Amino acid sequence: MLLARMKGKVTPAGWGVLSVFLFTAMIGLDTDSSIAFQASALLAAILLLSFLNSIVFRGSFAATRMVPRFGTVGEPLRYEVLLTNQGSRAQIGLTYHEAYGDPVARLEEKLRPLKPSRRRGSFRLLEPQPVVPKARFRPVEAPPVPAGETVSFPSELLPCKRGVLDLRSARVARPDPLGLFRAFKPVAGANTLLILPKRYRLPDLELPGREQYQLGGVTQASSVGRSEEFISLRDYRRGDPLRHIHWRSWAKTGEPIVKEFEDEFFVRHGLILDTFCDEETRDEVFEEAVSLAASFACSIGTQESLLDLMFVGDRAHIFTAGRGVARADQLLEVLAGAQPSGQQSFDSLTSLVLTHSRELSGCVLVLLAWDARRQDLVARLRQMGMPLRVFLIQEPGAQRVDPATTGLDRGHFRALEAGNLERGLMEG
Repeated sequence: MLLARMKGKVTPAGWGVLSVFLFTAMIGLDTDSSIAFQASALLAAILLLSFLNSIVFRGSFAATRMVPRFGTVGEPLRYEVLLTNQGSRAQIGLTYHEAYGDPVARLEEKLRPLKPSRRRGSFRLLEPQPVVPKARFRPVEAPPVPAGETVSFPSELLPCKRGVLDLRSARVARPDPLGLFRAFKPVAGANTLLILPKRYRLPDLELPGREQYQLGGVTQASSVGRSEEFISLRDYRRGDPLRHIHWRSWAKTGEPIVKEFEDEFFVRHGLILDTFCDEETRDEVFEEAVSLAASFACSIGTQESLLDLMFVGDRAHIFTAGRGVARADQLLEVLAGAQPSGQQSFDSLTSLVLTHSRELSGCVLVLLAWDARRQDLVARLRQMGMPLRVFLIQEPGAQRVDPATTGLDRGHFRALEAGNLERGLMEG
């Protein structure tokens, strides 16, 4: 902890002087080497004077970040910073620091219990689980800021975790006159943005299924396929809805005339995300599953279809996107907040999928394991004649599931290794 604080406090020149001081101090322990002793004393005085000058930093600042609404994991996020000098003195040589370090991640790393390692055989040795910071920031040199004025400069951060990113702990640093230590000043101003899941480039995968009749499709997708397409006029039949009556024709003929429409047919896919992780499943596996689901969610922008995203969090969720209903980026917003299921059972996901299976043309399943419950869900969907694409995400080094043992060929079942997802997709 002390070393991490010193890393930000001490400048590169300061580290050089400090290294020389430690070296001369060690040599100066020999009283016969008076020159080394005098050099170490001089360097100690310089370091102390520089440190005391860095303690006092008189100034007041406010920052406004021109951040976009969304960011994406693994893609640099560039934005403008408007820095206002609220003090009475001009400030030069400033460095803008965006949330230096990640104290929340460090606290989680301390409090997170050690989990059994699955790679240590019967010894069951414990190993700490690494914590990924929400984002990584690079300090930015700010231009001189006159008193009471505002300057702008570009900044950049690298999102590392999906979800809400709260930018609050910005600081302005200024070196002391000797340039050995930095003094920090907090900056007023907060921003919040949503970090979307990482997406992978998918190969040319033709999603399964054909156009299906959609009961209630008019209200769910008014512009998809041939939904609500007018064909002709005909005589009224008992039970026809009043909203289909063609009033002008009725006025001319004196008999009720109704508009006839073609049935609603369009492709509707189901995207099933497995959120049921066992205690030993690494976070990386679940995050990769979310990223793969997000990659498929983005693909509907170029396809004439609907996509039903189904998963279980605190309860069962189903979100529909596609032409005439919602945009793909709305599914990405949903996936940005997806978390592993807690108290729910996998049976709740099975029930959700089977309940809506009659409306689906085909299903894409992103699974975290290949156990009896997952196999049962796949088998029941196959018995219904449902075209499937199954993607199994496994831990690095785990024994790969052979597609031949699943009853599905390699084109319909893929076992992918977390950390090598894109390569595995392209190799298939």
